[in-house]
Amino acid sequence: MNWAEVINETLRYLEENIMTVQGPKEVAMSVHVSSSYLQNSFQMITGYTIGEYIRSRRLYLAAMDLIEKDEKIIDVAERYGYETPESFSKAFSRFHDATPNEIKKKNKPAKAFLPLKLTFSVKGADTVDVIIEKMPKFYILGEADEFNVDTCFDKIPGFVYDFINKHYSELGADIFYGVSVGECDVILNAERKPWVSEFEGISFDERFLFLTGVDYDGGKIPEGMTVIEIPETLWAKFRCRDNSAEASQEMRRYIFREWLFETDEYDLIDEYNVERYGVPNEDGNGLHNEIWLPVRRKKNN
Repeated sequence: MNWAEVINETLRYLEENIMTVQGPKEVAMSVHVSSSYLQNSFQMITGYTIGEYIRSRRLYLAAMDLIEKDEKIIDVAERYGYETPESFSKAFSRFHDATPNEIKKKNKPAKAFLPLKLTFSVKGADTVDVIIEKMPKFYILGEADEFNVDTCFDKIPGFVYDFINKHYSELGADIFYGVSVGECDVILNAERKPWVSEFEGISFDERFLFLTGVDYDGGKIPEGMTVIEIPETLWAKFRCRDNSAEASQEMRRYIFREWLFETDEYDLIDEYNVERYGVPNEDGNGLHNEIWLPVRRKKNN
């Protein structure tokens, strides 16, 4: 299945199971891809996280039920997964800019949110350096935290820069790493709490663990830091135009909007997603960032 088929199959699965689907992990299992990669690609292509899409479709369908059926609001709230009429009313009002009662009485119009139908037209980037290379396992020492899919692009750059500014002299490194891990409990053993979106009442676990740090070859681990092992694997290495956060995000958009749809040789695998910051250019002038994605050759290649 190519990546265009993955996204369309994701939309089909969501629509067929919109009343019962439990969240991104279930959807990812249905299309046989990594949850973290699916969420990244889905959001960049549609503009919605998978959780937002599910909530928005349900709130639209709830409005249609209120308009077309003679039902109590409490019954509709329960059908669409809300534990109380109050939580349903709050989420409903935020989405539709009208209360359930106003929609039921047709005093205000409901906000439409119809199923997405996508067609794909891929346009290649001007210059993108991609190297496929097998690397031995290595270790990264750093600090880790959990991030939400909704806000990660805004918050992760600050997390990285704070770490670099705080530990640059102490760690004596020039190249820093960022590692995204799909499962938050890979490193952290703390109690996990579900994220609740602005549409209160239904929560989907759309978090991932992100660690920023430096190469580690043994020795004492500073307090508050941890070590993660990056296993031996085949990597697709993407070179960004410079070492800015904007360049890294620009490359991510290219990867998830174009490269995944263009490549017919490689599949992403559910391992670690690595970024390298401040890599010296070959000519010695300036720096650039890199994004490494673990891949495997497709079976027909």
